Amino acid sequence: MAVLSVALSLPLGAQSYKVTGKAPAGVGRVYMRNMESRTSDSVDVARGTFVFEGDAGGKMLAHVYTEGGSLVPVVLDGTVTVDLEALTATGTVENDSLTARNKDLAVHADNLTRILAPYHELRKAGQEVPDSLMQEIERKYEEQMTLISAKVKDCCTRNPQALFPAYFLMKQASQMQKGDVLAIVDAQPAFMKLSYTARLRQAAEGWRRQMEGAPFTDVEMADSTGTMRHLSEFVGKGKYVLVDFWASWCGPCRAEMPAVKAAYEKYREKGFDIVGLSLDNDRKAWLGAIRRMGLSWHHLSDLKGWDSVGARTYGVNSIPETLLIGPDGRIVASGLRGEELEKKLAEIFR
Repeated sequence: MAVLSVALSLPLGAQSYKVTGKAPAGVGRVYMRNMESRTSDSVDVARGTFVFEGDAGGKMLAHVYTEGGSLVPVVLDGTVTVDLEALTATGTVENDSLTARNKDLAVHADNLTRILAPYHELRKAGQEVPDSLMQEIERKYEEQMTLISAKVKDCCTRNPQALFPAYFLMKQASQMQKGDVLAIVDAQPAFMKLSYTARLRQAAEGWRRQMEGAPFTDVEMADSTGTMRHLSEFVGKGKYVLVDFWASWCGPCRAEMPAVKAAYEKYREKGFDIVGLSLDNDRKAWLGAIRRMGLSWHHLSDLKGWDSVGARTYGVNSIPETLLIGPDGRIVASGLRGEELEKKLAEIFR
């Protein structure tokens, strides 16, 4: 009930706050950046302490930090005490909860750093990373990411009347199961009403268009000659079509292309096709990558990067990403890559 009473006391359009804090020795200035409005403020440190006061105007999440120092997340919901040495924000139910969860998840962040250390050490020394070590690193990394996702999901489902879960959800959503995120969005918790989560709400609507059995949603973009084309010209015409979201600047996308090319060569005569939807901004780079990698399927792009109509329509916030669409124009699967793509196509065309 404590969290509920705090959340219900927050006006939608305004919120006075006072952030007082302790700065590390030798620090003369402290900064605060609002995560929602993207505005920044700074104050001088006097005798080791600092104070920020103002009206959040409904923009409730911020970072407090020193130049070159760690960020301390805060909820601007009243009187908050920040310790930039202990990296804590306390004094309200929201901030006490935020700090506790942040410390819990920091353990996994430290684990990720240790897991990746051998990789970075070898690369720094100019050495190749053995496949066996890379596989072990990837396995351990995925284990930690799964644990983080589970804890963020638990945080969101246990605190529907709070605001602080937004901080963790926005950091982790792209690594979580889409179904889990959609369930959180559909529950309409208080933190999903923040402007901070607006982009995730928009992405969630796109993710619904990726769900198995959903009819594909048409988009219009230019092909490699500059001619405007519709996705519907290639999809729903009796073939299985892989819609591949990629970009020339995306290293993992380029690394994935040999597997995509192999699938295309193996199954194109059996009724398989590909449409590449590029998130490039630079036409020359886009066409150059197509030519260099020998990508002989259909290609579309509006050269708007992450603001691409394709990305916005389907809620794509990380690449490479794929959609497999059936002959009837309905989604068969999403997120198929490498062995998973080959396995699915072998099942379809057996």
